[in-house]
Amino acid sequence: MEKKYAFFCYFLGILVLINNPGKKHLLILSSEPQILAEMKSELMDNFTVSIAATGTAAVDAVESFDVSAIIIYISENREKAFSFFADIFHLSKNKHIPVIFLSDNNNNDDELTAFSMGAADYSVRRRGITKALINRLQLRIYASECEKILKSSNKTYLSDSKTSEMVLVNKTILVADDVELNRDIIAAMLSEIEGLTIDFAADGKETVEKFKKNPNLYSLILMDVQMPEMNGLEATKAIRHLACDNARDIPIIAATADVDEKEIKLCLEAGMNDFIEKPVAYDKILAAAAEHCFVNSAGSTS
Repeated sequence: MEKKYAFFCYFLGILVLINNPGKKHLLILSSEPQILAEMKSELMDNFTVSIAATGTAAVDAVESFDVSAIIIYISENREKAFSFFADIFHLSKNKHIPVIFLSDNNNNDDELTAFSMGAADYSVRRRGITKALINRLQLRIYASECEKILKSSNKTYLSDSKTSEMVLVNKTILVADDVELNRDIIAAMLSEIEGLTIDFAADGKETVEKFKKNPNLYSLILMDVQMPEMNGLEATKAIRHLACDNARDIPIIAATADVDEKEIKLCLEAGMNDFIEKPVAYDKILAAAAEHCFVNSAGSTS
């Protein structure tokens, strides 16, 4: 079995090389012109390189060129780097383009955020030493192109996520989070699901007010736990005690960086139905949202 699998992978590699000769096209994203110039100079001997300093320019490049991999550079403005990923999230996902985050310093929080968002890799840049980075990029491109071949020969590979997306069609979700970047990332993750509407609240008080105004509008609330004015636990309790339709039935999912037993207990006691860990990953938010929307819809029609 192992020999057959090794031969199959080797055969895929040959197909990749035959179908994609020549230099691969890299897109490098950074808000710092000096970084863009340095990176392009370092990599242009091995790749065709495009650069972008804005999310709009990045989208245009991905739509215009046959991009094989995307590098997002994390510098001092880390929020900008992750907002870049939010801008290109669906394009890179639909085109199966690996996204590699590159940083000057190893940061565990940034690495966790990058992988949870769906990045293919996270690496620290060693100035003056490009061979390791080039090899890493070529490996990611190779793996991605092999994956494309596998997926094209197995159309049921994405059936679970497609089923989840179908459940969310024509639903409206209220996302409560006080951090604008988090809201942008979630919007990017879910915005292209056909018929799904996303509404936002910047704190717990606004969440309660929006739900109270339209209690039958929302199919689910994704609730950040730590928020100003009124935190997620307090907002959930307030919603559950409202004398209006759907107040006790609407699924409320906690989004929290603390997933220890004590925190989970507090969330459940407040009236939340489930929790997902922050930083929020696409597959987890999709699965949790679809599951609870489906259960709630089935319960309301029975």
